[in-house]
Amino acid sequence: MTHRLKDIKLIVIDIDGTLVDQHGNVGEKTLQLAKELKKHNIFCTLSSARSFHFSSHIADDLEIDIPFVTLDGALIKSRNGNAVYRGIIKDSFVHKAIALAEDNYGKITMCDEHNLFVTPNNAVVKEYTKLSAPIKEIADFTGVKDILEILIYCEDKASMKNIKHGFGFFEKLGVHLSVTKSPRNDYYLLTIKNKRSNKLESVKRLVKHLGFNKKNVAVIGDWHNDMPLFDFGAYNIAVKNAIPELKRKADYVTNSTNNEDAVGEVLELVKAHAANGTGS
Repeated sequence: MTHRLKDIKLIVIDIDGTLVDQHGNVGEKTLQLAKELKKHNIFCTLSSARSFHFSSHIADDLEIDIPFVTLDGALIKSRNGNAVYRGIIKDSFVHKAIALAEDNYGKITMCDEHNLFVTPNNAVVKEYTKLSAPIKEIADFTGVKDILEILIYCEDKASMKNIKHGFGFFEKLGVHLSVTKSPRNDYYLLTIKNKRSNKLESVKRLVKHLGFNKKNVAVIGDWHNDMPLFDFGAYNIAVKNAIPELKRKADYVTNSTNNEDAVGEVLELVKAHAANGTGS
């Protein structure tokens, strides 16, 4: 199946559990090869649930000049500030989310493309550090604009059920809801985004923006939210530490984990095809 690598022009890489190790560092081989592949007109980009603020630091390290996907598809933007897509949530949905959270004892924060907005004494701020977005404290959420993602925390299943039920009708009108449980099982998280904001649709937008097509796309991932991309990419790679479901869909499973620079292993394979004249 590696013959499909000859058409690859864009390598879409997930960040957590794939590109970076447990300490948040990118492997040396990956750093070197990402830069070398650009000489063959083969480009790396990112697709992550992380914020633009966090992802841009990774893009700096890899010298990624093209746009990349952040907030699980809600924002496509390049390091120079040019945005390809902003999945802005309608103000009416934002106000509804605030009311539902307050009525059901949910704790709410929300993101635009620059900041994570929180109210004073918000008990869940620490839980948002994984987003690594600059935190902006505001008195209340009145007047917030251009929101890309709303996050509501609940400490019990019943409260979360009430909030999600309250959005049942609105979900049909343009927002997407997803509920996850914390790793320690001590809270539930409801994520609200524009219905068109997801990894798959935003990678498609990016591919079109760059003038490529799906036969030019390789995808590297490890988790559930990478699975839809594996139905789109021409060559799909699961890292060794990926979930079993993703490995079963993969064209190639790395011999190394994210802690062993799995992405570097893949880029080496791509470079070998390019150097042999089967790439660009």
